[in-house]
Amino acid sequence: MLPIVDLHSHYYGDLAASAEGFRRLVDSPDLFRVVVCALDLKLAPSADFPFMSTFATTNEQLEDMIRRIASPKLVPFAHIDPREKNAPRQVEHWIRERGMRGIKLYPPQGFYPSDPACLDVCRAIQEYDVPVLMHMGRVASHPGLRSKYARPIYLEELGLACPRLRLIIGHFASPWAMEAAHIAMSWPQWAYDLTTSGSWNLPVLRHVCGLPWDPGIKRFVLGTDGGGANNLDLARATRARLIGGGFTEDEVDLMFHHNGLRVLGEA
Repeated sequence: MLPIVDLHSHYYGDLAASAEGFRRLVDSPDLFRVVVCALDLKLAPSADFPFMSTFATTNEQLEDMIRRIASPKLVPFAHIDPREKNAPRQVEHWIRERGMRGIKLYPPQGFYPSDPACLDVCRAIQEYDVPVLMHMGRVASHPGLRSKYARPIYLEELGLACPRLRLIIGHFASPWAMEAAHIAMSWPQWAYDLTTSGSWNLPVLRHVCGLPWDPGIKRFVLGTDGGGANNLDLARATRARLIGGGFTEDEVDLMFHHNGLRVLGEA
């Protein structure tokens, strides 16, 4: 089993345990790289749906954690909200001037991937040739979020506007994985992230891997949604699910290691 390349995890800037979790994670020989995202959804606290309110980590907080731990295993992704007036300039700032290695976008905040503002941000990301991890599919319930913005059909216009964009489709757009696979056929560099529900539908995963005209299994990358302390446990659970569903150890190593390195530009 090769050490994992985890392309989807979150730093919780207000939780000291999260930074300590990442500090211990990078010491493990079972980890090769982990993408750590800032995500500041600016949500009002909700007593009924408190979980999503924990995503309140700024790019500055992530930058500080990355600097303190100083491990090449940590790959920081800045969060950008395309609805902000200076969003394309923020891409330049965080990539070129502050050393972030990718961008995280979160359509359930209230924008479609096909919205002009999002296309402008993605054009800037494409210009710097870094990956963009976009949350797609259902989002956990909160009054300030809506899953409808994260349907894969809205990625078609994005692909036409940014044909060289290195897009990671978060959660394999579950429950709309087949829709994502159909739209992605025209852009072979797009990747499918197996985070949480992204690995649930094993027949769909196997079907996509068997398409003779498509990159197939080379599109799949590991993501855990971990917060530092639990990334390896979540990766083991995903591995067990895939092996139990008929994937071989070599196939899982391709998804959990080699494919992720290619998306990061390290293959």
